[in-house]
Amino acid sequence: MLTNRYHQKVVVMLLAILLAGNNVFAQSQELSTKKRRAIKQYELSMQAYDRFEFIQAEEALLKAIDIDKNFIEAHLFLSQVYQRINQLEKAIEYGEKAIAINPEFFPNLYFSLGAMLMKVPNYPRAKQHLSKFVEYSFIREDMRELAELYIKSCDFALEAIANPVPFELINLGPNVNSTLDEYWPSLSASENTLVITVKKPVPLPTGEPSGRHQEDFYITHRNEKGEWEPVSNIGPPINTPHFNEGAQSLTADGKTMYYTICRGYCNLYFSELDDNGRWGNPKSLPNPINLPYSSEKQPSISPDGKTLYFVSNRNTGMGDFDVWRVHKLDSNKWGDPENLGDSINTKYNEQSPFIHFDNRTLYFSSNGRVGMGGLDIFMSQMINDSTWSTPKNLGYPINTHRDEDGLIVNAKGTMAYYSSDISAEAGRDIFKFEIPQDIRPTPTSYITGTITDARSGWPIRANFTLVDVARDSIITEAQASSSGSFLLTLPTNRSYAMFASAPNYLYHSEHFDLSGIYSADEPYRKNIELTPIRIGGIIVMRNVFYETDSYQLKGESISELNKLTELLNLNPTLTIEVGGHTDNVGSASYNLTLSDNRAKSVAQFLIEKGIDPARITWKGYGLTKPIGDNATEDGRAENRRTEIKITGI
Repeated sequence: MLTNRYHQKVVVMLLAILLAGNNVFAQSQELSTKKRRAIKQYELSMQAYDRFEFIQAEEALLKAIDIDKNFIEAHLFLSQVYQRINQLEKAIEYGEKAIAINPEFFPNLYFSLGAMLMKVPNYPRAKQHLSKFVEYSFIREDMRELAELYIKSCDFALEAIANPVPFELINLGPNVNSTLDEYWPSLSASENTLVITVKKPVPLPTGEPSGRHQEDFYITHRNEKGEWEPVSNIGPPINTPHFNEGAQSLTADGKTMYYTICRGYCNLYFSELDDNGRWGNPKSLPNPINLPYSSEKQPSISPDGKTLYFVSNRNTGMGDFDVWRVHKLDSNKWGDPENLGDSINTKYNEQSPFIHFDNRTLYFSSNGRVGMGGLDIFMSQMINDSTWSTPKNLGYPINTHRDEDGLIVNAKGTMAYYSSDISAEAGRDIFKFEIPQDIRPTPTSYITGTITDARSGWPIRANFTLVDVARDSIITEAQASSSGSFLLTLPTNRSYAMFASAPNYLYHSEHFDLSGIYSADEPYRKNIELTPIRIGGIIVMRNVFYETDSYQLKGESISELNKLTELLNLNPTLTIEVGGHTDNVGSASYNLTLSDNRAKSVAQFLIEKGIDPARITWKGYGLTKPIGDNATEDGRAENRRTEIKITGI
């Protein structure tokens, strides 16, 4: 489910091409040996190989070579056998012995040896063989292109090893990891929920080992000490006894999970957590996200829940597996998937996309870019909706000669999580490491809480909108759960307006100024009470701003002024008073005049937007109605406000 070893396939394929051209049953006279006993052992080895009896094939080939030490086809075939049983050092040994016998017998062998040496790794020798390979004029252009990529990767790898990035792996410990293979971590924005994929043996009905394995989801939560509780099987209806479930992605609030189920082809599903903590039945994502004759897998959901990234090998892509994304149009409908293009994808293999909580930094794996030789992890950032920055290799030893994939980064942007088989005895385990500064995403905080009716205290499934006030652009639109709980991510270094609204209620306004803030250590916790629309109800407009000592509205006010206009249009009989308020800096008469003019500016904006002037009055209250302590800067900021009071319905 996790990766595709493209160049390993190529290595075996090239040797198979040679052997297919030397069919001993029809053309034994074309072999390089004339010794019948050696040929007989060679024939036996091919028969054993076809039966997948690789040890017998090895034994027969060693006998053939012992009979004739210059039997080059036997050396080549033995190299292939050792690849199949994952003994690369011996595969390289016999490949290089074949070259020593006749350097020109099979030029493609130089490519095969170079690719294998990158997996050992021995980059200098790999480059030597690959450089020899590209000297031939008659080789296939696609193989020449791949060899040139590998040569560049050898140079990159040597430089990267000489200049390693800061890196210290921390095992998540026995509550998360076991003697089984654990991989593919996914985190909620709060870092309090962790889901992993576990590869488990499937026993026979008698309880004896069957040799089969199955992937299931396990989940854990942090306790009050910040430690992970022992993982537990998520269980049905998500985990099943017959299929592999894996490669999952949690929404920021941890309440929806997108994941992969493989039944021959792989497809994408999702499940939602109800208010009782139970996961709902898996639901398949619709066509054209899932297609009948391709695999779609390894989803990553954006923090606003509106965009799903995934990989697919559908025939409209650029290579083997590409990274795609699809936008959610409403609660039940998705758009058409779009390929991320050559900014991200290559003609080879891209895997394990992860869109960070900042909604612009993408981590993914690729073996089609200059790297350490296998799947390397890269980072790219969205420049605009359709353009991405040049992917940056995360460096050594985050990337090695092995395949690295499935990396995620916490919302703060400080810690990465992934799996590694660095300890062969323990299998694959989940690790974390502090991510170097130059490959970090934008730190992201979040606001969480509950929303209730101000009178009854009952929860409200309110709608939320998060707006970048500098650009007047919507960052996130979401809805609270049926219990009223919500979580919204807040990438730092921006200023946000947040609005909570529901039918028949006045909207609630919040302002978060994270400009210049590069830390996300302290999340915001806010319980919001919505006031039903009634006479005397008040909206504090926390996102209306004026120039200093002026009643001139700033551009950052547009988002909230438009929100107020929307409320008035939805409720055409509503009448309001715009109230201006100040702190106690300056004289009472000055503040009264300033507040009156500021209230008038808001009223004038609404009138220009088409609201009937008869529905609007305005009044300045100056410093007479403080809601904060004028002795503090925070208190004075609270007092400098614009309020909307309902005067008629």
